[in-house]
Amino acid sequence: MYILAIDTSSTTVGAAIANEEGLIGQIELAAGRQASETLLPLCNNLFTLCGLTLHEIDALAVTTGPGSFTGLRIGLATAKAWAQVLLKPLVAVSTLEALALGAYERGHLICPILNARRGELYAALFAERKRLLPDMLITPSALAERLAKYERPLIFCGEGLIEAKEQLTALLPTKILLAPPQRQSFLAASTALLGKDKYSAGELADPLLLEPAYLRLAAAEEERLGCR
Repeated sequence: MYILAIDTSSTTVGAAIANEEGLIGQIELAAGRQASETLLPLCNNLFTLCGLTLHEIDALAVTTGPGSFTGLRIGLATAKAWAQVLLKPLVAVSTLEALALGAYERGHLICPILNARRGELYAALFAERKRLLPDMLITPSALAERLAKYERPLIFCGEGLIEAKEQLTALLPTKILLAPPQRQSFLAASTALLGKDKYSAGELADPLLLEPAYLRLAAAEEERLGCR
């Protein structure tokens, strides 16, 4: 069984392949906004390095958000197209869940956060690879309030730390631990491992119905609806 995972939800573009035994290979590039030009060559290089072809893949996994609106559209469009054309099962993985897996530490709570702009964060909470709080669009102060009731050691990870670290540290001075940078990337690898488990459990997505989990409207949509 081979699972191909695609991640275009952040400032990096990544792909990874896993099987029953674990991760086989991964490639991740800091592609910025060039995901549309980078993703297919990156996947082709990964197949070559792993000695596989797209037709040998048994299922696909893709991060569905939250994250970059444009990046998510590119990743999902690619994964959905391949799943439909090749008749391969598709697995959806939360970007925050993949981020949390990379920072996993036994006995600790893991809070992945991404910058949602406008003073807000995308955040969730996990412990022992189990979800405690859903993916949320939330302010740092409201997040700190949600986390204050937990007494276990708490690890933050994710790009949201760039903007929110000082505020969260001030609000939760005794609870803050920060995952090292090397454990906050390689989302495609975590997506492949999570995708493998979800595929084995029969947690499949419908390629025709799967949509990005933006958690907020795009700026243009907000303007159209008079929300801004």
